[in-house]
Amino acid sequence: MVPRTSGAGRPGGRAKKHRAITQGARTVFGREGYSRTSIEAIAAEAGVSTRTIYNHFDGKDHLFSDVVHDSASQVADAFIATVHEQVTGADPQADLLALGRAFVGQRTQFPEHFAMMQQIMAEVQHFPASVIDTWQQAGPLRVQREVARQLEQLTEAGLLCIEDSALGTLHFIALVSSEISVRPYGSPPLSPARMRDCVTRAVDTFLHGYGTARGTE
Repeated sequence: MVPRTSGAGRPGGRAKKHRAITQGARTVFGREGYSRTSIEAIAAEAGVSTRTIYNHFDGKDHLFSDVVHDSASQVADAFIATVHEQVTGADPQADLLALGRAFVGQRTQFPEHFAMMQQIMAEVQHFPASVIDTWQQAGPLRVQREVARQLEQLTEAGLLCIEDSALGTLHFIALVSSEISVRPYGSPPLSPARMRDCVTRAVDTFLHGYGTARGTE
């Protein structure tokens, strides 16, 4: 949804308040979920009045949609930028390690976003399909397409052997995230060193199935 653009005040001050509202909303939505979050709680977190929030947004649903879209876009933008900076297209193992670390690193780089995503999944049946689609298109699907693009380039260069790009992408994402996401409830966060080890094992497994060396065995 597009936030309101009407209202008094200097443009710079309005933009600053808009950022404060969306940041405060992301924090509260991540902590309380959608249903339990009130405009009053968001106003308190953002340090603004409820009237200010309604000057920027039509209501909680519009604010939530805007926050989800912007937050997911920010995460996807950061992931794509990191991948473009670190992946060279010359060494499949090094590139896959960089790709995998960038993928799992999103969780530690944007903790409030992923806290909000956990709340979304817990309440997903209560949201309109348009909200879920907005989130998917802005973030997860963009990240998935970038992973697929990198794997396809390595395949075209003869460095990987992937016949089904979509399936290979799903396998890669599942492998690099499995040890990190499938853990007992309440487990403490993994250290950066443990996360790197998880990604290394995942990449080794992926290369066992999709590396070009398997064709010569």
